[in-house]
Amino acid sequence: MAFEDALKKEFSLRCDTIQQLIANKLMDTTEYKITSEFDRKRNHYVQTIANAHNLHDKYLSSSFYNKKLNKALLPGDTLFKKAIAESFAQVMRSEDLDNHVVYYRTQNIGKYAIDNVEKYNFDTARLRPVLLHYLAERKIKVPFKFYLREADSTFNRSRFPPQLTRQYPIITKAYPTYKQNSNQQYVRVLFTDPFTYIIAQMGLMLAGSVFLIGVVGFSLFYLLRTLYREKKLSAIKNDFISNITHEFKTPIATVSAAVEALTSFDVLDDREKTQRYLHHSKNELNRLASLVDKVLNISLYENQQFNIRPEQLNIDEVINTILNESSLISTKTVTFTYQNNSGLATIYADKLYFQHTIINVIDNAIKYSDKQADIQVECTLRPGHFLIAVKDKGPGISNAHLPYIFEKFYRVPSKQHHIKGHGLGLSYVKSIIEKHHGWCKMESELGKGSTLYLAWPL
Repeated sequence: MAFEDALKKEFSLRCDTIQQLIANKLMDTTEYKITSEFDRKRNHYVQTIANAHNLHDKYLSSSFYNKKLNKALLPGDTLFKKAIAESFAQVMRSEDLDNHVVYYRTQNIGKYAIDNVEKYNFDTARLRPVLLHYLAERKIKVPFKFYLREADSTFNRSRFPPQLTRQYPIITKAYPTYKQNSNQQYVRVLFTDPFTYIIAQMGLMLAGSVFLIGVVGFSLFYLLRTLYREKKLSAIKNDFISNITHEFKTPIATVSAAVEALTSFDVLDDREKTQRYLHHSKNELNRLASLVDKVLNISLYENQQFNIRPEQLNIDEVINTILNESSLISTKTVTFTYQNNSGLATIYADKLYFQHTIINVIDNAIKYSDKQADIQVECTLRPGHFLIAVKDKGPGISNAHLPYIFEKFYRVPSKQHHIKGHGLGLSYVKSIIEKHHGWCKMESELGKGSTLYLAWPL
């Protein structure tokens, strides 16, 4: 391909040179007479170039028409005369030189063209730098030489001596040189062994191979990491199953004991004991029902398939109700401090899920606080969001565990694992917040407590 491009370019450069020489020669008033004549039949000007030595012989002149030159040549108009000469030279270039022929349009210009065609005939010395240029464009640096023959096949069917092919294994197809009366009618290019070129060209392939090895290595690393995470998740789920089984057994055992007492030990005759057993049974059944709801909704929350129905709800009313109920059902002494510094009385959110979110956060704050729980709830405004901050004075969470607290089943390892829980609460909270297009964040410091931020969009 480089050889074919070089041949075309070298031939084009020769034609350019001859064309320019013809245009310059036509400006010689001692050899050529350029005139304009108006053709009334065709209603345009015809430009004529004649042999200045014999102006009356019409066979020694040539006329042509060009729309761009449709005007008369006035005496002394050198620029227009030059334009006529260049146009005629262009005609000779396109009709004669490009087709490897020369027509004697005028006797002396034909002879002048033939002389320059012979002067600027095909020559490998002129072709070599052009071919080197096109090879360099393709980053090919392989030694070569030209192979000229009187007879050849442009279909590349020639046979070559074995000693030649051994020395030059790459031989291009043949192209005609159009040289007259010469034994150099066809030209080829012979290239030496291109091993170094091929190795150089393989740089990209080698880089690609290294890249693929890197990709495979990364894939194996990612696979092992995924397997490790799955193993870790499996351990967390097993721990969850163990915890949840215990959670199920506790209320079931409590209710069973209460029912057995009511039926077997004449407790029904004691109204106060009956009420107490029934109250305990009711509380345990409510806790069991809540736990079952959470477990049944794990996949629902994970796939974000639950629907929200936003409505205007009274902030103070909902939060105060939750705080009062949490104080009553807690076995700890709980002190709540609530402040609404947002200036808003209502927000637009799903009331049920809003309550679930606050209940889960308050429940966590109580569970992980000491026997005397001191919890602060503050409402403020952030740009575009209504922010609820729930702060406790519990043991806090280390920075190493903060990124994982919103993951399903995740529980922070600590000596407080006797606290009942199954790692679903904060995952549930995050699902609800994100469904409302809000966000949540935890800030904590070991030994100083934690603050959970819930941001609801305005």
